[in-house]
Amino acid sequence: MSATLSRLLALKTLILAGAAAYSMSTLFSAMKPIVLTRTAEQLGLSDGLASLIAAMPFVGIASAALLAAPLVTRLSLTQLTCTFGALLIAAELVSAQAFESVPVTLLLQFLAGLSVGILMGATSKVIATSDSADEVFGVVDMTAVLLMSVMISTVSIAVEYNGLEGAYLAAAGISALFALLMLAHRSPAPTPIASDSPTLEPLHVGIRELSVVAMAVTFVTFSGVGFAYMFTIAKDLGMGYAVAGEQIGWLLFASAFACLAGGWCSARFGPARPLAAAFITCAVGWLIASTTQSQIIYIAALVPAVFSLQFCFPVLLALSGSLDRDGRWAAIATPVQTSGFAWAAILAGQVVGVWGTQVIGIVTSAGMAICLALLWLSREKTPAQLARAT
Repeated sequence: MSATLSRLLALKTLILAGAAAYSMSTLFSAMKPIVLTRTAEQLGLSDGLASLIAAMPFVGIASAALLAAPLVTRLSLTQLTCTFGALLIAAELVSAQAFESVPVTLLLQFLAGLSVGILMGATSKVIATSDSADEVFGVVDMTAVLLMSVMISTVSIAVEYNGLEGAYLAAAGISALFALLMLAHRSPAPTPIASDSPTLEPLHVGIRELSVVAMAVTFVTFSGVGFAYMFTIAKDLGMGYAVAGEQIGWLLFASAFACLAGGWCSARFGPARPLAAAFITCAVGWLIASTTQSQIIYIAALVPAVFSLQFCFPVLLALSGSLDRDGRWAAIATPVQTSGFAWAAILAGQVVGVWGTQVIGIVTSAGMAICLALLWLSREKTPAQLARAT
């Protein structure tokens, strides 16, 4: 009984740590539109430079993929949390005092994103090697999405009272809270590798592994193209900000529960069929949403368009975690996948700036076609296929 209780407690604290780490990433998502607008307003910067500052944490998250795999094999989650949690908090505190210097702010926000990417990779590695990884990823992702609305309100109030300094101080405080929650999971340090008896296999890099990582970042990028212009399309359809904000807000809140559905479907049916269905659903949703002239049809089309992203996120994380038994590919894939939110904003600006919002569905569909091709390449070989290959 004590062993069972111990496992349950470890699972609960792991979910708590994972939700905290992933919420650090959604904190950046919550801050992005607020910091972008306030930076241009308070410092008089161009929209391009303000956008770069707001997107820099996601560049840091992407760069964390280069460091995550070696770090998670040498340090425990607790050790990484103490080190990079402290770096994250320090970066936000200094940003609150140095925000008028663009080069310093860019560097600090890069370091903040790098820290979060490593912490996300570390928690993904632990989750990927635990029992019920699919369901845990679903719960963790759902919690992070649900908390985003709270963080948007918190940062907005901080900016209202104290401008950019308030925004970065709020980020530091929220990050400190999440770091403390991560410390609730007391993970042991990885077993040292003896020179005469290696316990860790070399990381295998093949077509399947690269296809899974490429599929994850491609999906998040192309499925997110329309997100940046949801309110623009609503406005073009004659919807006011208040009405659009209320309906889209509730839709985003409800979409968090699609994370649970994704984790359950992945555990029940495997990743291939749920992902293929979601890719097609996402394409159809954005094709309708970007071309309809009806407000009702637009909101209805956003349901499959938005829900598919939340549905796929834990499935893709669990799939990357299945690539090796040590969870190192999960540590690499998680920050790369999350960086898709930054590339989505950049791609959306270029696409809409040239062709308008009507092509969002076409661009998204092209991306989903690429994802389907990568899904086929990432399929796991059957025993018969492996036998023929050897």
